[in-house]
Amino acid sequence: MLINITYANKETDKQIADVVGRPYTLIEKIRMRGVGTSKMQIVEADEKMAELLNISVDTKYCYFELRTKGLIIGFQSILKTYVWVIPFYSLSIYYNGGLLSIYSNTDFMKVKKPFYGSVDKKYLKKVLDCKAKYFEESDFRNEE
Repeated sequence: MLINITYANKETDKQIADVVGRPYTLIEKIRMRGVGTSKMQIVEADEKMAELLNISVDTKYCYFELRTKGLIIGFQSILKTYVWVIPFYSLSIYYNGGLLSIYSNTDFMKVKKPFYGSVDKKYLKKVLDCKAKYFEESDFRNEE
């Protein structure tokens, strides 16, 4: 789900919280040693996001934010800020040759570190651990 968050809106915040959960509290963020990443360079994206990103000729950057039930990827297009909201049940992550590929259903984005570093593997492990914990706590078999 791609959402324009340029202007603060309680309805948009509620919509995001319904999909990926509440943001972590300050204490939880400190215990987890952070829930976000530094900027990453967008290399490739699906058609919907590419349309927004190709408006400008500048280098495209994004950031990741971990939530209780999913992941948020934020980026800017000219003067607007967008977030791609991905719940854990549809999140797939692949890391190959310094390129990080994120998929959710038919949407995708490929990113890399903007300079000579590599993608933060500790952060990827944290995301995958939170995803596993989410599926452990959610008992899909007993829901009716």
